[in-house]
Amino acid sequence: MIQGEYIANKGAVIPLQLRGVDGAELDVNGLIDTGFTASMTLPTTLAVALGLKSGRLSKLVLADGSIRRSRVYSIGVLWNGNWRSVLATALGDEVLVGMRMLAGHRLQIDAVTGGTVEITRLP
Repeated sequence: MIQGEYIANKGAVIPLQLRGVDGAELDVNGLIDTGFTASMTLPTTLAVALGLKSGRLSKLVLADGSIRRSRVYSIGVLWNGNWRSVLATALGDEVLVGMRMLAGHRLQIDAVTGGTVEITRLP
């Protein structure tokens, strides 16, 4: 189970551990974004800190319909106690956790300040 907290004016936040291809690791907070269909985003500064290089350039359609080009990197994420390889798009100022990461899991949010966020694997 992954546990986090609901933060007012922000949303459901969970702790994550990220790993770059060369083994560099960072602890970050990820914001759950149920409107985001891919796995995750991360700021370019985190991609640099993790030592990620030469991510492929990808075209993205954002929620407002605009199109952007951004780098996509393969990174490791500690998820339910196991390292999982996912594609992360370098975009924005914070780590967003999308629906592809949540596939096969139950998300429960107590949407009050300090409320519990729980992600559990479904059988």
